Amino acid sequence: MIALPGVMDSAAVSCADVLIEDTAAWTTALGGHRGVPLDFEEVQDVLFHAWETAAELLPAVFGDPALRHWTAPPTTELRLSTERHDDTGAAPALPSVVDFSALGPSSRGPRQEMAVTITAEPSLRRAERQDLMRRALVHMARAFGHLHAEVGLA
Repeated sequence: MIALPGVMDSAAVSCADVLIEDTAAWTTALGGHRGVPLDFEEVQDVLFHAWETAAELLPAVFGDPALRHWTAPPTTELRLSTERHDDTGAAPALPSVVDFSALGPSSRGPRQEMAVTITAEPSLRRAERQDLMRRALVHMARAFGHLHAEVGLA
């Protein structure tokens, strides 16, 4: 999700949401991949493309973002969450759908949500966006107990 503050208290909020509701269909869509849990590299890829969509494609509806005069810095939130599981209504822990082993052990218990907010210009070069996202995800991982997370691992 990206919030694009506009002029005179107006704002544009753009959100790209990727929901995996049918894990069998997800596995088929991935071409035989083992499905879930997703490895952290796959999670980064999904978040990167969602951020690119929310920051560049969707705001274009409001005109060229490069021509906007911001009243506040644009912010982007990258969020991982589980919401429900089957008919039980209970949300499973994130490690049941995301393999966090690349980030090292967590000093905290399993959780249903992790998020990080990034303050940056919406239109970034691909390499800049990827570098910024990796550093933000390491910051998020450390904040949620993965103390050994490093940019090279995330």
